[in-house]
Amino acid sequence: MEKEFKLIEERINRLYDMHEIHMASFEKDALPDLEKQSQERESEMKALIKDVKKLLATAENKTGPHAGSMILVLKNRVATLLEQNKALHTKVSAVKDKLKKGMNQLSKGKKVISSYRSATAVSNRPRVISITTY
Repeated sequence: MEKEFKLIEERINRLYDMHEIHMASFEKDALPDLEKQSQERESEMKALIKDVKKLLATAENKTGPHAGSMILVLKNRVATLLEQNKALHTKVSAVKDKLKKGMNQLSKGKKVISSYRSATAVSNRPRVISITTY
């Protein structure tokens, strides 16, 4: 059971470090690779869930204060991890909103520019060139 606990602690530490790196990428990069970051976190979380299930199965067989305290420590660490995840989600949402606003402005700009063309220049444009004039 100690081995499973150490493995989970290492995985949680990797997730902490990953969150720190991902949060820092918002400060360094104009547009961080959100899809890649999401995939990294998701795969690490799946592995963490698998390891926790394995620990819980082992802990059911071994009762005592030691197993309970291990699970309580993990619960607190995971709660902190969830708080970090909420902060990261807030940053991602802000970037997505900024991109959405920028795309809306770009769309409006295209419409405005196309409205500056004169209607006669657009309508008098030859559609087909006839080469059979004889």
